[in-house]
Amino acid sequence: MQQPTITLPPALGEATLLEWLVAVGDPITPATPVARVLTADAEWVLPAQCDGVLAEQLVAPGAQLAAGAILARCALPRRLRVTPLARRMAAVLGIDLATLTGSGPAGRIGRDDVLAAAGVNVDIPSQPVPEAALEPSALVATIPLAPFQPAPEPLAPQPDHHLAVATVTQPMVAMTELVPLASATIAVNMQPLLRRCAAQTAEFAARGLQATPLGALIAAAAALFPLHPLINAAWSDSAIIVRHRYHVAAGLLDGRWSLVADAGDLTERGIARALAQANGDLSRATCVIAATNGWWQIVPPLPGTSAALTLSAAHPQPVALDETTMVTGAIAHLSVWYDARILDHPAAMAFLHDVCRQLGVE
Repeated sequence: MQQPTITLPPALGEATLLEWLVAVGDPITPATPVARVLTADAEWVLPAQCDGVLAEQLVAPGAQLAAGAILARCALPRRLRVTPLARRMAAVLGIDLATLTGSGPAGRIGRDDVLAAAGVNVDIPSQPVPEAALEPSALVATIPLAPFQPAPEPLAPQPDHHLAVATVTQPMVAMTELVPLASATIAVNMQPLLRRCAAQTAEFAARGLQATPLGALIAAAAALFPLHPLINAAWSDSAIIVRHRYHVAAGLLDGRWSLVADAGDLTERGIARALAQANGDLSRATCVIAATNGWWQIVPPLPGTSAALTLSAAHPQPVALDETTMVTGAIAHLSVWYDARILDHPAAMAFLHDVCRQLGVE
């Protein structure tokens, strides 16, 4: 493929290069101003005329240019190969993917590359990972605990249990014979997310899918799991087990359940496809994310998981924009019910607020 160039338009005739407005290595688009030139009639600013990176400047300021002369050469833009999870995490952390070199196959940028760029220590094994280690229960970390005698049986799932949340600033704690559970809830204005789902309706419908707040919530949470690893953890008698794969037990509004396997590797369309194939097999689930109709409904964690995230249906409610302005918003409640041996209230609230920022519903 021929290398793109930046030229002096023949219609301008002869000119003098006054200055370069970009340096070698700078990214450019066809509309980027790259140089100022002076003709017999006027001073002109030349656009790049190509997309990519300025690779070479062929003339220096003060040079006399003939009509149609080549001023510079461009390099084609780098084609980034990025996993969906890495792309979402980069958006959360403010990392420019173009500056990264991927460690995956064919230079693909993955989660660990983004975390490394953000200064988060990652442990990438130097030897091939055994196939057994890729099971859903495989660990990326264990956090040693003081001696603890667990109850003989795990807490049974209670998908229909309701808990009335009396406050949004303090957790509700439910002590059972087996597991201490606590919850935290915040109210959110869903209008920005509902508008985004509506804008995606035609695109998703063309593939037989549905854009829903639940799908967006799963995508947002999956992007944040590496930053909040205890949300995807489990308790054992000697350690807190932190999983490196994210298998979400998704509770649908109609009461059905679906397992979204490896949610961190899926786009929102991929998550919508998994939700449309509700199968109810939650044996591999590492966390729970559910949608409910009532604001008072909170779904508890499943056995072997540490947290369950619940999003209620939105209802019209007055929202104060400032001291004098009120509008009607679509208010929903975002809750997390968690194992208090693994998480505490500040950690749960930090996760909720990060989810809100990721969804744009603060």
